[in-house]
Amino acid sequence: MKHDHCVAHAPRYEDIPLNGIEKDIVTAMAGGLTRPDAVVEDVIVGPKFIAVVAGGRMGLSSLLGALPREAESGLAAQSVGSAAARVAEHILSPSPFAVCLGMAALNAANTPDRLALTDDDRPADALIAELGQGRTVGVVGDFPFTASLRERVGTLHLFELREVPDAVPQDRWDETLAGLDVLAVTGTALLTRQMGYFLSQAGRAVSIVLGPTTPLSPALFRFGADYLCGSVVTDPALVGEGIRTGLSFRAIKKSGGIRFVTWNKKDA
Repeated sequence: MKHDHCVAHAPRYEDIPLNGIEKDIVTAMAGGLTRPDAVVEDVIVGPKFIAVVAGGRMGLSSLLGALPREAESGLAAQSVGSAAARVAEHILSPSPFAVCLGMAALNAANTPDRLALTDDDRPADALIAELGQGRTVGVVGDFPFTASLRERVGTLHLFELREVPDAVPQDRWDETLAGLDVLAVTGTALLTRQMGYFLSQAGRAVSIVLGPTTPLSPALFRFGADYLCGSVVTDPALVGEGIRTGLSFRAIKKSGGIRFVTWNKKDA
């Protein structure tokens, strides 16, 4: 089964502790927002995504199936009127839903000005294919483009805990990651506290973080990312309606209102 916003693990409902490099990454991101004082104006919770609008800009995060617990039933509404930096601090929470809310707020606070956007809005798989020609590539998450990408690179290794054909067995992840030339890892690895693991284990690879949850945060460059392939919402009303109705990311993108953005570490 392929997913529009891929993960290398099943949806998580239990708390996951935050420590080590994973804590260092999210702490650095939370402390380095572009517009920390932007006021949260709206929070939209759909079945697949959560969106936060702050200072007129919308940030997205996958929910990975997470639902607010009873004690969190009012968390989204209570975030309205708060500074984006305060809501983004939820990425330090052990609660899956709170982490997703925090990531959406972080992405809203880091959304760049439209005039500052580069012309590099190609899909992430085009960049991966370019970097991976004749080389060994690892992809974290079974993206819709995985099958076609396999034909465009030297060797492709898929890292996925779900039952997916040809995925690397988990007991061989460390050795396989260490031998990669290119790593493409879904931004949702930040939600499940695995981003630091993948970036550090594939230390010699050119690393790309991709997907709608991907934060446009320079902090990720300090921990091994070379490219950030994220999404900028250009029509919050249109995208918000798609989220409410439960559209996939592919369908939301197709309807308009979202632009792909690629940031290069060399240009940061």
